[in-house]
Amino acid sequence: MRKIRLFFLAIITLNILCTTPLLAQERFDLSKRGGHYYFTATLGDKPVEIMVESGIPALLVGENIYESCLKSHDLTFQPSKQKIRLLNNLYNIIYRTEGEIMIGGALYDGPIFILEDFNGVSIPIQYMKDSATKRKVMTVDLKEGYLLVGQTDENLNGRRFKLSFDEELGFPIVAASVKLTTPQGRSKLKGNLIVDFGNPMLLFLLKQHESITKVIEKGKIELKNAYNKKGELVAQGIYANSVSLFGQEYNDKSIGVTDKMPAIKQLGFLGVQFFTSPVVFDFDKGVMIMR
Repeated sequence: MRKIRLFFLAIITLNILCTTPLLAQERFDLSKRGGHYYFTATLGDKPVEIMVESGIPALLVGENIYESCLKSHDLTFQPSKQKIRLLNNLYNIIYRTEGEIMIGGALYDGPIFILEDFNGVSIPIQYMKDSATKRKVMTVDLKEGYLLVGQTDENLNGRRFKLSFDEELGFPIVAASVKLTTPQGRSKLKGNLIVDFGNPMLLFLLKQHESITKVIEKGKIELKNAYNKKGELVAQGIYANSVSLFGQEYNDKSIGVTDKMPAIKQLGFLGVQFFTSPVVFDFDKGVMIMR
């Protein structure tokens, strides 16, 4: 009788193993606010609101949240005297470390900075992993409002584009060909775009890039100036009748242009307006997949 019971137990166990997914995907529902996207997940053992990012070098945590969520965590933080600039604000990095921490049911594995006078949490998705397989694969769908960490049978099918990382900053970049139709004519820009979930626009281009400099000199595009109430020049941009990139077409778009980031050698930044359909990032294999 005991052998029969063991036999049936083995069959039941095998059946469970065959029908249970081996991957532990974690889905985060996204909400939009002020052009940015957020999800709520546990950090340490407490729920916090987290901003989705990719153009930052580390998991950025405000000092108050660090005190309540991470101070007692099994991580060794070292004092820091470095600073970090986020848009127009300069913050002191008071502690920093590198290691693994659970974000909900997903795993974050990378640098962590604790910022003075910073009230939120921002996470660079390129350091997120499936907690079971440790694979850095995720699907982002801003139209449906979700971020899925982990591989599925469906998310590796689609058009593929080369994905790599900026050597100095560590930001994810994709090789791009951008076709513009403006009132001045048609032009084509080629270079790498930084994937930037902190950018609410479709594109933000860097004026010093050779590809942009050439089309400006040829008169193919015209930069428009934007001034503040004091008459000071605060920004420049391009109006495009149409923009084509990665096989998708966009109409009537304003594209920001800046020369205030001379250290960045890429063509520009690819913003959240691009991600209106599911896009898969396989950071391990270096590919962006458009489904």
